[in-house]
Amino acid sequence: MKENKELLEVKNLGITFFTDQGALPAVQEVDFKIYEGETLGVVGESGCGKSMTALSLMQLIPTPPGKITSGEIIYKGEDLLKKSQDEIQQIRGKEISMIFQEPMTSLNPVITVGKQIMESILIHDEVSKEDASRRALEMIKLVGIPMPEKVFASYPHQLSGGMRQRIMIAMALSCQPSLLICDEPTTALDVTIQAQILRLINKMKHEMNSSVLLITHDMGVISEMADNVIVMYAGKIVEYTAVKNLFKNPLHPYTLGLMASIPDIDSDDEEELEVIPGSVPMLYELPKGCFFAPRCKYAKEICHNECPSMIDKGENHLVRCWKYDKEHGKEWEDE
Repeated sequence: MKENKELLEVKNLGITFFTDQGALPAVQEVDFKIYEGETLGVVGESGCGKSMTALSLMQLIPTPPGKITSGEIIYKGEDLLKKSQDEIQQIRGKEISMIFQEPMTSLNPVITVGKQIMESILIHDEVSKEDASRRALEMIKLVGIPMPEKVFASYPHQLSGGMRQRIMIAMALSCQPSLLICDEPTTALDVTIQAQILRLINKMKHEMNSSVLLITHDMGVISEMADNVIVMYAGKIVEYTAVKNLFKNPLHPYTLGLMASIPDIDSDDEEELEVIPGSVPMLYELPKGCFFAPRCKYAKEICHNECPSMIDKGENHLVRCWKYDKEHGKEWEDE
């Protein structure tokens, strides 16, 4: 891990949805840290708990039916879960900001984008409307949008997807947050615009000295953007390490499956990409043991009966798999 100062620590986070089908555990036993100036990537299939984990940091879990049922979220030494809604309102958007997955549904369609950026500034900073307007215009310029004055007075539907995403970034950074959460920030954008948005996030991170929590299903984005990375599956972290370690030495069978599904443009082979068999389990029918066991070609009897804890493999590399357990790992030694 980086030697920078710790900004945020999540301990044993649990999020449960209480529905007609019973209590559904969306996130379980999630632990991680984010350091100042770090980009922490969170990767996994849809439904693995990535966005729920991020929303919990902002306390935006839809309640009901969702509820944070366990854990601590320590931000700058204080547990956010013990703060009042008024205190959280002051932190949300100013100290911790979020770029949401789909800008068209996140921006208000009947208010100009300039006024929406201004609103964020006016809520958190004691400035005049004139100063807020000037700062909002500066933010639009800062994220590289041409004709900023015209865009300032435009409505979301008058802008392209890439420009709307830049407006979301401008809004999220308008109060210079310490932590920027990016939830699939390039979804629904074409490849060239995706690259521009990712470069912009990286540029703004360095210019404003912010930390970034980057949520994605794209391993290529993780390799380019992240310092450290979490791999999530069915609401649990299954691997956690530096991004270089992950690509050099992936340990968990799920991570290996994700890696094998990435096309190699340098290879002359025309072999079909590997596919992980089966599908992510539904929350109301989670397996008894390791959640990945029904899809894992390495699974043994213990995998189907008991869920492993996170195992430290050294070099800040943690993995949730019986294969690496000192006592039970002998079963795999001859393979």
